[in-house]
Amino acid sequence: MSADPSRTGSTSNTIGGDVNGGQFVMAERMRDVHHHYYGEPPVQSPSQSPMQVEAPPSDFVNHDETLAWIRQNLDPDGPPVVVICSGTRGIGKSALLCQAAYAMEEYFTGGQLTFEYARGAREDSDAALQQFLRALGVHRDALPDDPRTWSGEYRTRTRDKRMLVVVEGAWEPAQVRGLIPTGRGSLVLVSGDGPDLGELELHPGARVRDLEPLDPRAAHDLLQNRARRNLDSEDRASLDELTGVCGGLPLALVLVGAQLCREGQGSARSLAAKVRGTQGALKAIGDKGNNLDVLFRTTYQDLSPDAAALYRALGSWPGPHCDASAVRAVTSDGAVTELVTANLVESDSAGSLRFRHDLLRTHAGERARAEDGAADRTRTLTRMLDAYLVVLGFAERAARGERLRIVDLDTLLADAEDPFGGDRDAARQWLTRERPTLLAVVLHSADLGLYEHAWKLAELSTSLYLDQRYLHDWRSSGEAGTDAARLAGNAAAEARLASLVSRPLTDLGLAESAAERIERAVDLVEQVGDALLSGSVWEFYGRHLEARDLPAAIAAYDRSVRYNEDSDDPSAVRGAALSVLFRGAARSRAGEHEAAVADLRGARARLLGLPEGPDRRMAARACAALGRAQAEAGEPDSALWTLRTAESELAEGGWHYYRAEACEQLAGVLEELQQHEEACHRLQEAEQIYRTLGSPRSREVMDRLRTWGRSGGR
Repeated sequence: MSADPSRTGSTSNTIGGDVNGGQFVMAERMRDVHHHYYGEPPVQSPSQSPMQVEAPPSDFVNHDETLAWIRQNLDPDGPPVVVICSGTRGIGKSALLCQAAYAMEEYFTGGQLTFEYARGAREDSDAALQQFLRALGVHRDALPDDPRTWSGEYRTRTRDKRMLVVVEGAWEPAQVRGLIPTGRGSLVLVSGDGPDLGELELHPGARVRDLEPLDPRAAHDLLQNRARRNLDSEDRASLDELTGVCGGLPLALVLVGAQLCREGQGSARSLAAKVRGTQGALKAIGDKGNNLDVLFRTTYQDLSPDAAALYRALGSWPGPHCDASAVRAVTSDGAVTELVTANLVESDSAGSLRFRHDLLRTHAGERARAEDGAADRTRTLTRMLDAYLVVLGFAERAARGERLRIVDLDTLLADAEDPFGGDRDAARQWLTRERPTLLAVVLHSADLGLYEHAWKLAELSTSLYLDQRYLHDWRSSGEAGTDAARLAGNAAAEARLASLVSRPLTDLGLAESAAERIERAVDLVEQVGDALLSGSVWEFYGRHLEARDLPAAIAAYDRSVRYNEDSDDPSAVRGAALSVLFRGAARSRAGEHEAAVADLRGARARLLGLPEGPDRRMAARACAALGRAQAEAGEPDSALWTLRTAESELAEGGWHYYRAEACEQLAGVLEELQQHEEACHRLQEAEQIYRTLGSPRSREVMDRLRTWGRSGGR
């Protein structure tokens, strides 16, 4: 099939690949009496290699020897190399890794991937593999359900690519081993600042490089770059004293340079005097007299009261960056500008703030604990979380519409302005960008005993996980939120979150934990007495049971339908339709063909007649499931018409992965009806869609096509 997107919709007449000793030629033109779509799917694979590593600082200096050493260890025809860059915090490891990616961009023809681990939040290499597979072209719908297969798929997809993989924050060798690509000439750069990664040296391609502080010349160059002026007129002894205190650490030099820039000509002498008079407790880097705490305190003491208060507030914020809504809840624009000018934080285009280094976060947290009482810190954080919840509520509503939720959004969002204007795409983009922060605020709120905030944040965050399937984040957030709801005494919230978290637990192979959560939810809803919530929980219970007990699953779906039909809530109509859909699919698998067909036909009608308007995506999926059930019931003619309808609707809606499945099913029915040419066309379509979406299924379908070609298309 043509790879030229300009030919979308054209009739194809070949299948690429070696089939039966040559190219398998199809009919020159198909009769398409049903006016179905053939040819290139209207979605394309990424045309460029992933380039995830950030650009290095514009004033990056030194480490030339390390960069040259890394290059010397590369062999374009050799096995992958692992380089561990170790050194004290603040020495510039992250900047070095970014500079290496930038300097050797042309060498890594397969692209660049990066992942940063975080204790208590992003600890599992499966999360990195999921991110990497998505970057390598695997569509979210095409990601294999079983995480245990991701590592094999990653190795397959990197086999012919010369990749650079940057890993930061790892503390266990296993967090790195699973991310090593298989392509010849590939490189894995790992930053370590104390974690025991020594076992990685046992890897045949592993090397360790200890980074040294900047030499005096490079330190002076960086200081001058950040001061944004020529320092030749400054007191030389004072400059030497300042660079000596910095100890060759780029982070320290950046802060001193910002102060020299802010205070202007002739300020080196007074700044050196301030440094000499400062004593601090953060002495992990440097010695008693020369350490980062000296510089942090000097910078901090020059801040206005408002900027200092914001600095401390940000030190207590749990996420890697702080959304503009939370910032506005506790400060003014002037304080933000002051922190940015001091090079303590950086701001993005949306107004979010983040510390320039985690050591600054550490210092800010220490100052908050030293200067603000526990009650004051909690009040400040609560104000920030309240503001953040409002934005999250608007994002969740825009992304999901009117659905079952325990959080009272009407009350939460009353009199607030929607930052997304109801734009679903904008809301989804915000949720994706906030992914690490969403998990962090749930876990931190739960740790602090802010249980109401924790469960509300967890429930609203689920909108992201239902859409993107970040299984590890979903599990951590869902379990923390469920436990927080229990501690808050909210049985409805606990039941809702316990049922939701059973999904990622099941997908991660944690069947016992999933059973414990969903069974607890089932017990709770009997006490709550909310028909809509009961219908949802029993639906999740049915989905949990399908893999182990089909009759029990069907019975659970029965109860879900009854509860939804007993509810007066308008969203219960959709809940009942979905339960009928899942019950029909389960009945089909159980061999109850007549009942399955009736259920699936009814589910489709319900989904097209929802009070809020038709759910065309789920209606099309119900149509596809109906076609499969009709085929399994021995009704190929009915199945053919139904599956063609489903395929057309899925193509029109842009739901390509499900369309590929329908094409596969169509091919089976057409083959049974001896319509071999169209059957092969449908398989060809399915393979190309799968391949375009990055699904491993494309290889299985191509194998089937090759086998079919060798057998003469019969």
